Amino acid sequence: MKKNKLSNMNFRPKYYFRFILVACICFAFNTANAQQLITGTVVDDSSIPIPGVNIVVDGTSTGTMTDFDGGFSINATKGAKLVFSYVGLKTVSVLIVDNTKLNIVLTTDSALLDEVVVIGYGTQKKSDIISSVTSVKPDEMMKVATSDVGEMLRGKAAGVQVSLNDGGPGSSSSILIRGKNSINGGNDPIVIADGVPVGSINDINPNDIASLEILKDAAAQAIYGARASNGVILITTKRGAEGKVSVSYNGSSGVQSINRNFDIYSGDEFAQLKREAFRGTNLGVYLPDEAIFSSLELASVQSGEYIDWEKEIIGIGTTQNHNLSISTGSEKTTVYSSFNYFKQEGVMRNSDYNRVTTRLNVDQKINKWLKLGLNTSFQFSNENRPNVGNVLLSAITTSPLGKIYEDDGTTLRLLPGGFEENKNPLIDLNETNSLNENRNDIVNVFLDISPFEGFNYRLNTSRRSYNNNSRSYNSTKSTSGISRGGLGSGSLRFQDNVEWQIENIFTYETDFSTDSKHNLNLTGVHSVTESEYNSYRNIADNIPNDILGINGLEAAETNTPFIDANRRGLVSFAARAEYNLDSKYYVTISGRADASTVFGAENKWGFFPAAAVGWNVHKENFIQDIETINNLKLRLSYGSVGNEGIAPYQSLSSAIQRDYIIDGKKVSGYVPGNFLPNPDLKWETSTTFNAALDLGLWRNRFTATVEFYNTRTKDLLIDQRLNAGLGYTRKKSNIGEVENQGIEASLNGAIVRKEDFTVNVGLIFSKNDNKIISLYGLDEDGDGKEDNDIANGWFIGQPIDVYYKYKPIGIFQEGEDIISTHQPNALPGDIKLYDRYPDDGNLNADDRVITKRGPDWIGTLNLDITYKDIDFSAAVTTVQGAIKDNPFLYGYIEGGSLRGVKNGIKQNYWIPENPGGDFPRPNEADDPTQLISMGLQEASYIRLQNVTLGYTLPKTTLSSLGLSNFRLFVTGSNLFTSTDFQSYSPEKKPNEYPEAVSVVMGLQVGF
Repeated sequence: MKKNKLSNMNFRPKYYFRFILVACICFAFNTANAQQLITGTVVDDSSIPIPGVNIVVDGTSTGTMTDFDGGFSINATKGAKLVFSYVGLKTVSVLIVDNTKLNIVLTTDSALLDEVVVIGYGTQKKSDIISSVTSVKPDEMMKVATSDVGEMLRGKAAGVQVSLNDGGPGSSSSILIRGKNSINGGNDPIVIADGVPVGSINDINPNDIASLEILKDAAAQAIYGARASNGVILITTKRGAEGKVSVSYNGSSGVQSINRNFDIYSGDEFAQLKREAFRGTNLGVYLPDEAIFSSLELASVQSGEYIDWEKEIIGIGTTQNHNLSISTGSEKTTVYSSFNYFKQEGVMRNSDYNRVTTRLNVDQKINKWLKLGLNTSFQFSNENRPNVGNVLLSAITTSPLGKIYEDDGTTLRLLPGGFEENKNPLIDLNETNSLNENRNDIVNVFLDISPFEGFNYRLNTSRRSYNNNSRSYNSTKSTSGISRGGLGSGSLRFQDNVEWQIENIFTYETDFSTDSKHNLNLTGVHSVTESEYNSYRNIADNIPNDILGINGLEAAETNTPFIDANRRGLVSFAARAEYNLDSKYYVTISGRADASTVFGAENKWGFFPAAAVGWNVHKENFIQDIETINNLKLRLSYGSVGNEGIAPYQSLSSAIQRDYIIDGKKVSGYVPGNFLPNPDLKWETSTTFNAALDLGLWRNRFTATVEFYNTRTKDLLIDQRLNAGLGYTRKKSNIGEVENQGIEASLNGAIVRKEDFTVNVGLIFSKNDNKIISLYGLDEDGDGKEDNDIANGWFIGQPIDVYYKYKPIGIFQEGEDIISTHQPNALPGDIKLYDRYPDDGNLNADDRVITKRGPDWIGTLNLDITYKDIDFSAAVTTVQGAIKDNPFLYGYIEGGSLRGVKNGIKQNYWIPENPGGDFPRPNEADDPTQLISMGLQEASYIRLQNVTLGYTLPKTTLSSLGLSNFRLFVTGSNLFTSTDFQSYSPEKKPNEYPEAVSVVMGLQVGF
């Protein structure tokens, strides 16, 4: 026992030593990993505390935010890394060693201010822009579910009004920048892609757009001189990048439908309308149904079985959009290529559109001073539509009474109700077609030579061609074929337009070795453009059979050919000097001289100068002490641009072919054309003053741009009417003056700025006032005021687009003293008209009222929300104060005449039992007097333009899958519209193809 005890005592020192050693190691480990309380403050580069800064322990979920005074406290272990981030400021990482008290400075993310903006023949930093240039982000554009780039711009830029041209498959929109400057000279902006003017903004695949800028004032536009008076849209397409191959897919598929903002008469309601119309011609006494309705109609009325023509014609449309792009490059060669396929099945049966677009952009560095580039785009499309206008018209106006089919149940009945006025619209839907095939090719080759620092010469050459092949055919079984006695008809048209351009562009920039204190940029341009247009059209009548369709036109009884061709050219010289002092004070001076072949021999040249100044006020010492202001810039510009948007040869004498029979033989001769030549024809010139303020507050959490502009357009290119006794009916002249004046505002606010949660709200407001200042300078009535042109609807002091007609103010009622009014022959139920001069007791032309067509203002509210990997956006657009004429409220063909012959838009019409009706009494024999005055309607609207919800896989997941991007999204467009205008769209008449309500689901993948 003692031995054992002694043995244990012998091992005790070693045991203690081991115990102490382990304890020391554990103590050291625990000390090294103990949580430390890290405190401090976060300020900006002006030493101003920043509240709401996100602070995260890197690689963990531990985090906090700075308080109102910029202070913070957080537990972190030694060796951990703290990440400080704030939207709009550069992210800072700090390694924790022995520092438990931190003072962090976050500086402005200069990438936001140094964002490069494309301007005419060059680029500038966003912070250096002093003219009116608006950039639209391609990612924002692509949220709209459409193939129309113009529609993608709706509500994205102040001063830009987008309206629907056509809502059918493959449709396009009209773009108007800062109002209508010209009466006859065209108002469309010029679209330039990679330095090449294109025919349409839809010539470019929206997936290929890297940047899009809109030039709105003369200082920005003047470098383009000719064709720039209506604004310039600059598009830059994507290019390859050095590094590994990048492959991206963007695809979507969806459905479409249309909503109408009106009701048509149901079967029972139409039957009652017809009864009332016959009653109106029968001294107020109802006739028996057998005396009113045909046997087919009477059968419908008695059975209650009516026809819903809209249901038969309009259904659900579908869309598919697939885009694949590849980007790659080495040190000397970069390549970008893309392929896009778009398909749309229209909401109206038998209408569809297919388009294929390819692009190849190549950049090749030969050496340090020489570079070659190639931009190519090829687009092919075909569009198939039946007789859209007439079919949609018939869907509304064809009587719901009768039968669609013959008794066999398959053959379409020509006259469903037995009356000639109501033909079966399904016949033309099946027996007519209109096919358009288009090809657009753009080839642009450029050469850059940079022999010394700061200087570059670019030779820019391009060829753009457009080819159209359109064919339409009405079969022998169509309504027109039946009316021709079983003979078909149709037409062929071939159009081809080729435009060449050669530009020599010289640029030089220097800071005079002053470390960017004095900065000068010089640009010089020489440009030559020529385009040639050819068109051939053949109309074929009375084709005996449908075996070959329109291809059997040689068998037609008559073929009428039309041939058209023209050529036009433009030679230009331009120069621009841009100077800024320490990025604080800016001056830009530019000028362009253009010579156009469309003008008279002595007036082909026009010169268009411009100047702009800018002041970055926030860089002054007296502003830098104001904590809330981080951006304040004042901009002023003044300059002129030209318009040559008329057809060639109008300054020259022209002749028209006339055929004669002499001695029984056909011979051809020529007589003077209808237009009197004008050898003095010259440029239409628009001169603009622009004043703007750019503001950024609270580290750009709130930004605003407000602009005022005034544009005077002189020497308007107008078709002047002539006395027919001269032998000519019109003359293209330079006369008159138009003014556009307006204000624009773009406001953006970052409501929430957190690392994983952001809320941004944007507001865009535009107001433009348009008026005619002068026309012909005549005072033939001697009243001391310049005469209006009533025949054309042009009035001094009024907008270009107005209505001039009588104004309805109510309906005459029974018991009213009608005979003492200015309409003594009216009856109860007739329209009561406004009497401008009540003392004369007469209704005459002077009682007509001028009504402005265009809107008072337009606006857009944008909302963007992100939460972790989820993104949501919505846009609400509005147009206020617009007035449109709706012929469906008064036209006989459009069913508005209240005669009980055609169906139409349902109205609350007057009858003795309904004295509160706001439309006149129906009358089967004739249209109500002055019914045309009822056509003007408020066309203002509020629309939920776009809603998008997306989800992107986290970066860690993407990395493990070998992907750079994976996003799923669903987008709805035109989801809801509130308007008083009775149509499918507040921008179109009811018989015109409306824009659809679209819902698409899509996938974006990057490899």
